[in-house]
Formats: sequence, structure tokens, C-alpha cells
Amino acid sequence: MKKITSFAVAALLCANAYGAEDFTTAGNGTTYTLDVLASTDGSGVTKDGTTYVLLNNITIATGDSFVCPDGGTIKMGDGVQIRIEGSASFAPENRVLITRNAETDAPKGIMMLDEVNRTTFKNIDFEYAGLRNFSSTGFDVENCSFRYNNGANTSSGALTTGTGGSSYTVKDCVFEYNTVPAIGGAANYFCGIVIDNCTFVDNNTANTNKPQVNLTVGGEGGVVVKNSTFTGAQRSMVGAISTSNFMGLEGGNVLIKNNDIRGHRYGITALGGQSMKIINNKIIDNKYDTNPMNGGSGISLYDSTGALEAVITGNEIADNFWGITVIGACKSVNAGYDDELVEAYNPGHNIFRDNANNGTPYDLYNNSTITVYAQGNKWSVESQTAELIETVIFHKVDNPSLGEVIFTPAWDGGAVKTITNECDIRFFNNKIVAPTEAIVEVFALNGAKVAHINAIDGIADLSSLAKGSYIARLTMGEKTSVVKCIVR
Repeated sequence: MKKITSFAVAALLCANAYGAEDFTTAGNGTTYTLDVLASTDGSGVTKDGTTYVLLNNITIATGDSFVCPDGGTIKMGDGVQIRIEGSASFAPENRVLITRNAETDAPKGIMMLDEVNRTTFKNIDFEYAGLRNFSSTGFDVENCSFRYNNGANTSSGALTTGTGGSSYTVKDCVFEYNTVPAIGGAANYFCGIVIDNCTFVDNNTANTNKPQVNLTVGGEGGVVVKNSTFTGAQRSMVGAISTSNFMGLEGGNVLIKNNDIRGHRYGITALGGQSMKIINNKIIDNKYDTNPMNGGSGISLYDSTGALEAVITGNEIADNFWGITVIGACKSVNAGYDDELVEAYNPGHNIFRDNANNGTPYDLYNNSTITVYAQGNKWSVESQTAELIETVIFHKVDNPSLGEVIFTPAWDGGAVKTITNECDIRFFNNKIVAPTEAIVEVFALNGAKVAHINAIDGIADLSSLAKGSYIARLTMGEKTSVVKCIVR
């Protein structure tokens, strides 16, 4: 009998740790369902009513297709994975639950490798199993849930992005109590993603140094996280949202808008070069790092390359250790720029409240050498005077080696200058600049219409109007923006 060394035994145990065998379809153009697979020898699929048990890894080969059942339950054994190299449909009208077969099982879930088709996942509930992409096409996920993911597929997330160049939409989904982050990807894969109207509750229950959503910037279309809620469990290592650019890729647009973020180690962190907009979020009670020098910021901006740009507008930033921290060599941080004649104009309108570390208030900590503009904001002081605001800001005045924070004039919390702005509209040098062609109607403050302009290439010149204040209404397809303009 041949002797097997302990190293060889260990290798065999690792290779068969999950005990699942492999079944691959023929690749001859067949469409497979679980009913078909249950009647196919060697597939490892059995059926009992509307419940299917998968005990083998299933690979849908290139040229073949797979159709998810309409309703029912898919139970997966230990380490089991469905690999889609061909095409697939995962959009049943009636909800489908994908879960583990036994309480001791740790299934992997679904791996997408289809290089031709873009797959939609809809009405799927993932329990203990995950969804991972490894193709250039990406996928769309709508009205799905992800719970109790065990990390068997990957430690990056219950839903994992990749490869570089792929793109994703995640809409109306729920992510709860996953051992790993909710959504994540590799640092060297640059993917575009839109996350819209999703719910995130206590993901990364293993309490590793990863946030609920952990994304790399640089993909085509950028990163968008909007209209979502992030509820943490006050874990010491888990933040809410992080966007990073560790590979130094040029560009990388990020929009984080209309989210509610509470109960984390930190709220929003940007690492490395990117162009970020943080708009109309509630960032409250994110202070659960055991060492405030390592976390506890509502918004943290860090870059060592001088390539990070951030515009921060209309947020409520409250009850964190630090409201906003700026660290390293960021290119620019604009939390309010009170000059309507320049492109950098930003009304500010951030509301700071009760941000403090060990009893010392810190609404904004400029731990960099750049000048930070933070005009037009309401600070967590009783009266919006320069003397009182100075007590909640740390900058050049406190340490001459640091950059200055320009924080006056402040804002008293009254009416905003931008009435509605569904698109990225700017007014400077007597010109309205929109991202696309627009119809522009200009009104005097008494309501009289004074001009009607077709903004070619998105530019409407108001120089011919008399000096004064006007309201302009822009129509761009189905979107409308109303902005205040001061012609000088």
C-alpha cells in the first residue's frame, strides 16, 4: 500500500473539503431547468414538489442555457455552486428561495461567467449563498434579498463585482446579517455600479475591517449609491460605505446621494483619487471604532496623490466623533463655496450637530495642507458667528502646519438658493451650464417671464439681461431643474 504523507492527506482534504462533485452540461444548445437536471443521471439534483436539492456543482456550459424555476425553493449542499458559462434567466414572476440544504452546509451560490449576455436577477432570495460575477458583462439585480451569507463563495461580499470593465445595477434589494459585506469587489477590478433604493442592515457580522458596501472606483459610468438606508450594529470595525482607488487609476466618478447612514464605525470613506459628490445624506451616529484616531468620521476623505476631489452639499452630519475629516494630499474639498460667479459655487447647506470626541467638538477636522471651503453651512453652535464656529473646526488656526478652513459666511438654516436641481446645473459668468441640451425659461422674481432660450450644448448665456436676480427653469427631457441666477 502506498504511503500517503500528512501533506498529501491535507491537500486531499482541502480539495474535497465541501464534498461536492462536478456536473457539466454538454454545451450542445440545450436549455436546462432544474426539472430537466433532476431527470439527468449524475447531475446531483433531486426534486420534491417545488423544492429542489443540489448536491453537485452544476456548470451550464457555453452554448447551453439555464432557466430558474418560477417559485419554489432551491437547496444547495456544502460548497455547491451553479456556474453559468452559457446564458441564464433568473427573473421568475414568483419568488424563489436559494438556501442551504442542511444547517451545517455552507453553499457557495451562483457564479456568472457568461461573456456574451447580461443577466437579470429578479425576485430571488439568497440565504447563506451568494452571487458572484466573473465576466465582463455584469448583471442587473432587482427586488432580491441577501441574508446570512457565509463567505464560502468569497469574503468580498454577498454580491460580488468583477471583472474589470463590467457594470451593475442593484435596485430595490435587501441585504441583512451577512457574515461578509453586502456588496464588494477586488481592489484591481474597476466596475461601474448603481445602487438604488436598497436596505442594508448589519452586514459583515464577522466584524472584519470592511464596510457594508466596499467599492473600487474607475469603472465606466462611475459609482452611484442613492436612496438607500444603512443601519449598522455599532460594530467596531464595520463602516457603511467605502470607495477606493488603490491602483491609482485616473478618473472615477462617485455620487452618494439621499441615503440614511447610522450606527457604524464610520459613515462614508473615500480613499485615493476620485471625483466624489456627497449630497443630501443623513450621516448620524457613526462612532463605534474603539480608537477614535482610526474611525468615527461621518465623512472621511484621504488621499496621498493629490487627486481626490469632493463636493459636499445638503447633508445632515450629526453625533459622530468627527463630522468631516480631510487627510493627506487631497486635490480639493468643497463643502460650500459662496460665489455664484464661479464654477465651484456650492451653497453648502450641510447641517452639523453634536460631532465630538471625548467631549471636544469637531464638526470639521482639516488634517491636510489644502484650503478647504466650507461656507454656507449650519454648524453645531448656538449662534452662527465666526468666533463660535471656530470652536468646532480644527485647522490652520489650531496647527500652523495645516491648511485653512474658510467657513464664513455661514447659513442660518433658512431657504436654500437652489430650489430644485434634478440635474447637475451650474451658473457662473452669467451663463447657465447644464450637462445636455435644455430649454431654459427665465423669470423675474415677480414671476414675469423675461426670456426663452434653447441651451445648445447645455449653455445658456444670460448676459443680455439687465443686472439682477432671476429664476431659471430648465427642461431636459423628463427632468426639470430650477435655479437662482444673479446676472452681474
